[in-house]
Amino acid sequence: EKSACFASQKFLIPAMAISKALCPCTPCCKWKNMEVTAWALDSSARGAMVISGIFLGVALLRTAKVAAGCTLCLDDTLDPLPPVGVNATCTEDPPCDGKVYGFKPSSLLAVMGTVVGLLAAITMPIIGAVIDHTNLRWKIGAITAFLLVAINVVQTSISQATWSLVAFLQIAAPYIYLVHCVVQYAYLPELTNDKNVLSDITAQCNMWQFMTQVFYIMIVVAATGATGADAIGSARISQILLVIWSGVFFYIPWAEMFQERPALHSVPEGESLLTLGFRRLKKTVAEMRSDFNSVFRMLIAVSFAEAGANAFTTIAVTYCDEVMGMTSTETSLLILVCLVTAVPASLLFARLTRYIGAHKSYMLSLVWWGVVTLVAPFFMSGPEHKANTYLFGVLWGMGFGWIYPTQRALYCLIIPGGQESELMGIYIFAGQILVWLPPAIFTLLNEADVSMKWGLASDACFFFVALAVTYVMGDFEIAQMKAKETLGKRVMGAQADGGDEEAVNLSNVEG
Repeated sequence: EKSACFASQKFLIPAMAISKALCPCTPCCKWKNMEVTAWALDSSARGAMVISGIFLGVALLRTAKVAAGCTLCLDDTLDPLPPVGVNATCTEDPPCDGKVYGFKPSSLLAVMGTVVGLLAAITMPIIGAVIDHTNLRWKIGAITAFLLVAINVVQTSISQATWSLVAFLQIAAPYIYLVHCVVQYAYLPELTNDKNVLSDITAQCNMWQFMTQVFYIMIVVAATGATGADAIGSARISQILLVIWSGVFFYIPWAEMFQERPALHSVPEGESLLTLGFRRLKKTVAEMRSDFNSVFRMLIAVSFAEAGANAFTTIAVTYCDEVMGMTSTETSLLILVCLVTAVPASLLFARLTRYIGAHKSYMLSLVWWGVVTLVAPFFMSGPEHKANTYLFGVLWGMGFGWIYPTQRALYCLIIPGGQESELMGIYIFAGQILVWLPPAIFTLLNEADVSMKWGLASDACFFFVALAVTYVMGDFEIAQMKAKETLGKRVMGAQADGGDEEAVNLSNVEG
């Protein structure tokens, strides 16, 4: 039986196979299940895409301001210089009342986030039905990976002349990214039946993703400094690196490691996949509410927690540009601080989770996020408080390293077997159904000329709501026992703990 490390060496990934001394930083050192390594490699590619979106977002904010007729300071002008006035002596952009496509330029990223969130909320049930009722899971994962790389190839052309096209693609790409996540997450509960092992897998893959993001930012910042690139040049550098990185780290898992899965359910006679997704969603939610009430409440909590966490990056980039007067390099350094902190935090809080349990650990992570995000704007109210921004970057980084692996592990421990694709699709759906709301609130406040600190603080409310719902989720041990009774229906990977070579046969799949 091949080990994941053997596969990594075969495909020449030196960073993955340098030494077992680097464990658990390299997932191949520990896991014999190749799909765990595939999950980590895919997470690495996705992590790079998240960071590239930050550099691209800053560039889009700047180009949108130019398109609206605003004046930029010399340090952040575009190359070549825009035709609008350029102030060579200012330290922050002067106020601008110009609008583009009916919105303030500072609302651009929030509006884009709102559109992506609404699209995802409407269509994710259909995507989940396709993955759950056909044998196309692997194909959809591979195709969406290819499309993401292809779109980012086009986005390397970002300039003042192409910014509208890039902005449109930056709506399409996150949506395709979410479809890809539905596929990837469908594999997660099939990697092992052991709750402690699952906690380790999610924590270590999360840490692997954060490490990718750390090195990615360092490379882009170094290249930006060496070339003297401005915001748009920095975005181009980031996109070129992303195309190379994601091309490698998407190809290997989807071409060589992830296994195909059979359809978990057949399509009922007279039904279509377009309507089946919504019917199944309604039926599944009703079943969860009656038979697995903890799962139902967990999904409500996820909808609020993911809304707050996913919107954070979009809101933070705009806040740093508009309120803190930070350049693209300074913003990327803030994200770097978050990620450097998140890497050890993933390990630290994984130990805490094993000690106190996933339920309690998740609630504490929500408290952490809510409190930090609520108080941050009162200590980050202008350019003179830039130093405080990096302090809060450490606190947010700890939150990133805590909430994501804990949330995924908790959900996987309480969902019933045999419905993994559908329930992970609903998990993604729950995480996206409200993701449009925080940026929409931020946009409404911004368009009404309300201070942006209240827009940032409003994001904290979503974590507190998630906390309240999680608190009344019910007895976690009982929920876990009910899920264990259904594990015989779970289609495990051939190399998974608790899986075997026969696990993927159609005879083991519920019709």
